[in-house]
Amino acid sequence: MAPQLPDPLIFFELLIRVPVKSLARFKCVNRFWCSSISHSDFIYTHLEAAKRLYDHSCLIISCLVHDDNLCNSSTLYFYLIRDDHEPAVLEYSTQVSYDSYHFLPSCNGLVCFYGAHAAGIYVCNPSTKNIVRIPDSTETGSRLLSCGFGFDQRTRNYKIIKISNVADDDDLQIIEMLTMGTSSWRAVKIINGRFGFPNRQPPVFANGFFYWISAFENSSGFFIQSFDIGRESFGIIHVPESVSRKDWRLFSLEALGGDQLCLVDMDIESEGKKRMDLWLFKFGVFVVSDCDDDYQKKKPGYYWVQETILHPSEPLDATRPVAFRGREILLHGFIRGLDDVINWYDLQTGRFRGVDIGEIPSMYFHVRSHVESIVSLQI
Repeated sequence: MAPQLPDPLIFFELLIRVPVKSLARFKCVNRFWCSSISHSDFIYTHLEAAKRLYDHSCLIISCLVHDDNLCNSSTLYFYLIRDDHEPAVLEYSTQVSYDSYHFLPSCNGLVCFYGAHAAGIYVCNPSTKNIVRIPDSTETGSRLLSCGFGFDQRTRNYKIIKISNVADDDDLQIIEMLTMGTSSWRAVKIINGRFGFPNRQPPVFANGFFYWISAFENSSGFFIQSFDIGRESFGIIHVPESVSRKDWRLFSLEALGGDQLCLVDMDIESEGKKRMDLWLFKFGVFVVSDCDDDYQKKKPGYYWVQETILHPSEPLDATRPVAFRGREILLHGFIRGLDDVINWYDLQTGRFRGVDIGEIPSMYFHVRSHVESIVSLQI
C-alpha cells in the first residue's frame, strides 16, 4: 500500500519549518508537493516562519571580483553566515557585466543591486539561485543616481524606486518606480531644484516606506523624506531636535534588522571620533503633556530613541552599523585593536564581539541581515 500524506494542516505546518534547499528538492516529489510549495500563500507563510525562527540571525555577504581573463565581465558572490561561530559559506555565484555595483539590503530573501554606470539593475534570490535583470527606463539622457528596493505587504508586490538626473541637468531630477512583473517604469515625481542625496546614498526601505535624507539649498537644517510604497505618496519626518541643525552630510540612514530605521550621527570630531550616535525610529506609546490643563496622556506613534556606541580608545569613523539583533548592533569596518572587520557591539555592556567570516575572494564586501526564502522572481 502506498504511503498516505498526513493531514493537510499537519503537512502544511511541517513544511513551513523545512529549510529552503530541502523545499527545492521536495518540489520534485510530485505535482501536489510542487504546487503546494509554489503557492504564494505557502511562500509567505514559510517566510514569516523563517523570520520568527531565526530572528535575523543569518547574514549575507556580497562581493564582486573583476575577471582578468574575461573581457567586460565580473563574478558576483553571495556568502551566508548562519551562525556567528561558523565561517561564511558560498551560497551562489554568477557572472554579471563589468561595472561597480551598489548592493541594497536584503528584502524577504531577495537582493537588489545596480551598476554605477550602465550595467543595469538586477534582483537575485541567492537561495534559489535565480536572477533577473530589470528592464531599462525609456527616459532618454537620464543618469542614474541611486535605487531602492522594497515590498508592498498588502499587494505582495516588490517595487524598485529609481532617482535620476534628467538630460545632464543636476537641478532637474526624476523619481521613477517599477513593479516587478511589469516591464515599464512610471514617473512618480519630478523635482526642479536641489534634492538631497548625500554621496548618492540609496533610499532605505523599512516598514513599508522608503526613506532618505534631504535638504534644500540655503537651508541650515535637514529632514527625512518618506515614500509610502503602497500608497505611493510622499511625507516628511522631522529628525531629533538636537541634531536638526547639524551638517546633514555627516549623517546617514540605515535599515537595521530589515525593519528598523536608524539615523547615524558621525558628527563626533570633538570626541576624537570614538563615539557614534544612533537614532532608532521606533513605534510605541509615549507620554504627551497637554499644556492647557497640565494633563499627561499616552499616545501611540513613532518616536526617536538614542543609542550610543563608544570605543574606549580608538576612532569609529571607518565603521558603519549594518544590522540589529536584540541589544547588539553589527558594525562593518576597520577598528584599530580589533582583529575582525565585522563586530557585534553590545549596547548594554559596551563590549565588541568579532565575527570570523573565513575566506572570501575580496576584502571589499557588503554585509547585511538576511532571511532565506523561496520567494519567486516571477512575480
